[in-house]
Amino acid sequence: MTLKEIERKLRTLKTMGYIPTVRKGSTGVGHTFEQKMGLPETNIPVPDLGGRVEIKTTRRDASSPVTLFCFNRGVWHISQKELIEKYGYIDDSGRKALKNIVYTGRQISQGLSLIIDDANNKVSLKDENGKLLATWDVFVMVGKLVSKLSKVLFVIADRRFDANGEEEFLYKEAYILTDPIPRNFINAFKSGKVGIDLRMHLKENGTVRNRGTAFRIKEADLWDLYSNSRNLGI
Repeated sequence: MTLKEIERKLRTLKTMGYIPTVRKGSTGVGHTFEQKMGLPETNIPVPDLGGRVEIKTTRRDASSPVTLFCFNRGVWHISQKELIEKYGYIDDSGRKALKNIVYTGRQISQGLSLIIDDANNKVSLKDENGKLLATWDVFVMVGKLVSKLSKVLFVIADRRFDANGEEEFLYKEAYILTDPIPRNFINAFKSGKVGIDLRMHLKENGTVRNRGTAFRIKEADLWDLYSNSRNLGI
């Protein structure tokens, strides 16, 4: 699909007005967009942009941050089960869980915080006693950003609710973001704009359900990670 084809489809989608969500919950805005655009994947090949483009969608009034990528393989210094049992809480479903976004310089209620180690290019998760729980390599994180999000189609949707309380979306604003700046990503970590979202709980049989440790940023700060942005003017 070329950029012109994307722009044409976006304009057509906008003329449809408010569209009922095809999926309830937080993922509805993205799933509905992809279905109506005829996109079966979360990224699409765009030859005139030089490769694949990741799709990110958000509600204009969303308070939750945008997920950049997920990564937690080989980072833990204790088992994830021990992590949940020691630092977790009972969630609304009655499960022991650890579902929190952790930022640099801000300790969460479970006593966890992120520590930046510039000398060794590491980001560490520690408890209030300084116990090391996980370590992420800065170069690996930057590599994830550059490889997965070098080009982003970022779509913003207005929303409303119908008489039955069902969510509807109006896709009326879209941008192409290219050329991520590694130094800006690192600085966003240091300033507390990028956080690490722990998303795990214990299942009934005692095993861990980890939905993927997500690196997240607020929509308003996403632009700062890129050197180029283009308003598609739909």
